[in-house]
Amino acid sequence: MNVQQAIADFLQHGQSVRNLSDRTLRAYQSDLSQFHVHMPDANMVEITPEHLEGYLDKLGTETYRDTSIRRKVAALKVFFRYLEESGVVHESPARKLKIKRPVENRVPTVLSSRETRALLAAPKEQITELSALRDTSPGARNRYFCAVRDNVILEMLFSTGIRIGELVALNIADVDFDKRQIRITGRATRGRAVSVTAEGVSDALVNYLDLRAERKLDTTALFVGRSGTRLTIYSIENIFKKHVRLAEIKRHITPHSLRHTMAAMLVSAGTDIREIQEILGHASILSTQVYAKLPIQKGRRSSIVPSSTKVYLDAASSKLSIKK
Repeated sequence: MNVQQAIADFLQHGQSVRNLSDRTLRAYQSDLSQFHVHMPDANMVEITPEHLEGYLDKLGTETYRDTSIRRKVAALKVFFRYLEESGVVHESPARKLKIKRPVENRVPTVLSSRETRALLAAPKEQITELSALRDTSPGARNRYFCAVRDNVILEMLFSTGIRIGELVALNIADVDFDKRQIRITGRATRGRAVSVTAEGVSDALVNYLDLRAERKLDTTALFVGRSGTRLTIYSIENIFKKHVRLAEIKRHITPHSLRHTMAAMLVSAGTDIREIQEILGHASILSTQVYAKLPIQKGRRSSIVPSSTKVYLDAASSKLSIKK
């Protein structure tokens, strides 16, 4: 049984057997749907405590409040207990699940200059290695395509501060080359448009779209996998892990770390906190102010930002437009 079907069964049981209120059912649906987005293709019997801990770690990087994550943990415990009692899983992987430390005390993970350079260089090195072999076989063409795609994904995560959920939701129609902008849907109804003016990013995007067009795909998704279907959040996380490994970065970082790094760069450059809020698409200024509390000296951009990537900071801070 997959995650989507298991959630549907759980909600149906809650309504017909447990007689839960509509409000409670909506809360369970919201929290469990978010878990489904994290693990869209998983089989319930294959989910381990480590998978759930990874999910909580991901939530912890997205500035959720401690109370919100505790509610999501409670939902997972009830959900998996139902699956255990129904015989879907042998033992609930959420039995010992708990928050390791309060979310409010966590400091956003910011990459160093060396880490940023190495991470952004990893797919480019693969592109160089695979370029000469790209036409030797279908497999080689696929590997080259994926390297070009991965390069764009990492560049965009870093230069725009986009969330991975927003990234996977992008369609080709969201790219406006005339205005050199990408339309981001954002959470709830908060949409925004970010400019892609850095030549390295726009050139990489054009190259990727040319390769994508050769595949004659029947999907509107901007980023696709080898099979031609839209990438998922789980896919982006695996792509990121692959290039973290190639970049020989030893500590634990997530795709959201690039968003944190970009925000820290803006603070370092003295960008107004309200402007950073708009760039990141935060509904509340409170979510943005955490970056202002980081031990970063303003005006010392060179100590944080690699020289080869400073242009992204300029593009993000001076070329942003917000569409309400």
